[in-house]
Amino acid sequence: MIEQKQSAIQRIQVGVVGLVVVLLFVTLATMVLDRVSDSPQTPGTMDATPITEMKKQTPDEPLAELGVTPVAKDESATPPKSATPPRGRPQ
Repeated sequence: MIEQKQSAIQRIQVGVVGLVVVLLFVTLATMVLDRVSDSPQTPGTMDATPITEMKKQTPDEPLAELGVTPVAKDESATPPKSATPPRGRPQ
């Protein structure tokens, strides 16, 4: 009976120590990440522009630009030839 009680206490102690170790690792990782994100940038990268700003326009169809798919025509610019105006209901 005493051995079971000692075993239970030992398991609880190991679990608590494990939780404390995990908490310390998470706290340490958070401190490191905060310090890295707060550090100033190096002088060479401060003037660099992101790739998205370098392009004037984003392509409407990136796959067509790469030649993977054919270019689709913009149908909204030209009305269809067979379109007839809607008629009202005859009275």
